Amino acid sequence: MLKLTNIDFDYDLFLKEYYSIKHNERDYARGGKSVDYWKVIRLKDLKSELVKSYVEDFKNKYNIPGKVDGRFYRLKANTTLPMHIDSGTKCSINFLLNGDGAPVIFESGEYTYKQALLNTSIMHSVINGDKDRILFKISIFELDFDQVSCLLSK
Repeated sequence: MLKLTNIDFDYDLFLKEYYSIKHNERDYARGGKSVDYWKVIRLKDLKSELVKSYVEDFKNKYNIPGKVDGRFYRLKANTTLPMHIDSGTKCSINFLLNGDGAPVIFESGEYTYKQALLNTSIMHSVINGDKDRILFKISIFELDFDQVSCLLSK
């Protein structure tokens, strides 16, 4: 499930920021396994005042309580992120930084977006095309998709 959003966001600035800290990328790891085609910059590796400031402003503007984190992800070209449910993240705002990119696939269908609220607590995947898919994600841990959707609509 996905809802397109129109949040003020500077794609070029965040893509530039991603490239400035790309050397901090790590293979995504979960449950003792890691994959080399799904890269992430988060938590201690995310040394970005821009991200911290933007996420804090976003959280305050929309009155989102609890843990909210910003992070960068890169899905390598011609790879597939299999069906999964995000670990801990109830929903997220995703910003595709480098063009339209491959659609996200839910059991209800495929959705192409530049910016959207995603329900990450249900199964979803991505079958990537011939270029890396770079995104900035705001992970929301306390509120679910419907609750955040209501807050964004106010």
